Amino acid sequence: MTDSNAHAIDWTAALEQHRPWLQKVLRCRIGDRPEVDDLFQEVALAVFRQSETATHKCGLPKTTGVPRDPEKVAPWLYRLAVRQAVNFHRRTNRKSHAKPSAELDPFSPALQPLDWLLAREQQANLNHALGQLRPPDREILTLKYTENWTYDQMASHLGVPVRTIEYRLLTARKRLRQHLTRLGTTSSATAY
Repeated sequence: MTDSNAHAIDWTAALEQHRPWLQKVLRCRIGDRPEVDDLFQEVALAVFRQSETATHKCGLPKTTGVPRDPEKVAPWLYRLAVRQAVNFHRRTNRKSHAKPSAELDPFSPALQPLDWLLAREQQANLNHALGQLRPPDREILTLKYTENWTYDQMASHLGVPVRTIEYRLLTARKRLRQHLTRLGTTSSATAY
């Protein structure tokens, strides 16, 4: 691709397109905090700063890490989001104790009260177990089950091979099962 194609990427549209899953990544990394929106704005600022045409003193264009290929936009944005989450933890000087939000509501209004209570308890155990996972594990499970992406789509968005996605999901599910088993919620563990 030529340099003119680098300017053809509409960064505003790209950010809006990728906003939902990038915010989930940030939420998995720092928890359900109001800072998620602030961090997404920092990602947007980084995108616009880096995508501006910069020139050396001699007049030649500077090379930047901004992707020129639209296929590489999602992985690049993912790396920016992860970097912003890491910087957030450095600034706040504390480790994440993220509490995952319930993205999917498994409850149906047609449930009987006992069924509803059991489902609510299982959801609470699942949220607790997700909160015990490392942020990358929580992140990959959240993206898989809330975005309903295929392995190929996940690999494309995260910029890694499909085999890496398969392995990360396998290990994340195994760790989640271990946490759920410790909580005594074996029926929920089989769903993942």
